[in-house]
Amino acid sequence: MIVRPRNGELRAAAEPLPATIPPEHVAERASKPFRIVIVSQYFPPEVGATQSRMQSFAEYLAARGHRVTIICEFPNHPHGTIPARYRGRLIEVDRANPYTVIRTWVKASPEKTQASRLAFYLSFMALATAVAPLAGRADVVLATTPPLFTGFAGLTIARMNAAPFVLDVRDLWPAAATSLGQISPGWPTTAAEILERRLYRSAAAVVAVTRPFCDHIDSLRGRPPRTALVPNATLDLFFEPAEPRRPAGVPDDAFLVTFAGTLGIAQALPSALDAAERLGPSVHFAFVGDGPVKAQLVEEARRRGLANVSFHPQVPLQEVTGILAASDVLLVSLSAHPTFASFVPSKMIDFMATGKPVVLAATGEANRLLRASGAGIVVPPEDPDALADAIRTLQTDGAAVARMQERGPAFARTRMRAVQAARLEQVLLDAAGPRHL
Repeated sequence: MIVRPRNGELRAAAEPLPATIPPEHVAERASKPFRIVIVSQYFPPEVGATQSRMQSFAEYLAARGHRVTIICEFPNHPHGTIPARYRGRLIEVDRANPYTVIRTWVKASPEKTQASRLAFYLSFMALATAVAPLAGRADVVLATTPPLFTGFAGLTIARMNAAPFVLDVRDLWPAAATSLGQISPGWPTTAAEILERRLYRSAAAVVAVTRPFCDHIDSLRGRPPRTALVPNATLDLFFEPAEPRRPAGVPDDAFLVTFAGTLGIAQALPSALDAAERLGPSVHFAFVGDGPVKAQLVEEARRRGLANVSFHPQVPLQEVTGILAASDVLLVSLSAHPTFASFVPSKMIDFMATGKPVVLAATGEANRLLRASGAGIVVPPEDPDALADAIRTLQTDGAAVARMQERGPAFARTRMRAVQAARLEQVLLDAAGPRHL
């Protein structure tokens, strides 16, 4: 079945998306191109780590000569509101880029409850599967999770094409969702765990962003090949000099600590407000982005009268570098819940690339990577005293800051997005196997 737009037309977007991978970073064209369908609920023009990762993969694969089609949602993240230009339609087919993007309607909502999230995810799963024939035949299907329902859509589309299915795992779900209270204990968690195991075992290959994720997947998958590590990586634009641009209202003489990204439960940001309260007016905390807990953070900062804390809207990827360049310290934080010990926030590598010192409030894999890089200071998660002490150290220890400014970019250059895209291409090629070759 193909779902047709309500007005009977498939509109193409007029403007191409800004490229993320320079052509010189792409290997010569593949000798045997193939047809790839990528299923990703989130994709530009939405802003976020998932969107950037999947756009870079699509760009690289298309530049190698493969025919790439992405199936994604109408933009609405993180506010849950679909822009006016997409309303009244079910589908948009965008051919303005070297790859094709098929966007579909979803049941988006500003209200983030278990019921609204389920409707959101299921609506995309259903529509993505329904519009898949518009993508044409596929040699291999790649789906990225979470949510797991996107993986299930990818598995279904792969079976419709009798094609191999490859799963990209960016977060462990439902473990992360249950630890944050987004899924209720009992049957919802049990059902999600069953779906998780089925996806891992049904995939011809799985890739994941951290080594602990790979180990977890392999323990449930119980079949070869082993999960391939394709970590989150950074882009050339974060290494390039940017014109410093302090967010509005930030004093010129303040020591600026910036958090840029999603303001969610997993980021455990109330402790950053506590640290700001301890540090006083000489240190300013700027939170750049949107997310489900932003309103609560804004209200709490207002209630406490924290004049050294400000909140700013989400900005496009190409604009955030100016804000990072104007900062003295870049903050990365995660919840203290044990689930997040296996996570590495994608922004951490981007922040290293800028040469700014990173303060990381996290345990586990992210902690290990930052210590190995020498690009910043690690503190226990949700510990405002330790966070405040780390920032005081960076205010006064110029020699330590200089070392971090050198080591951060050096480490980030070992994690370039084009290199990870090449690794992914090889996984896809291996999964296609004799069918394609």
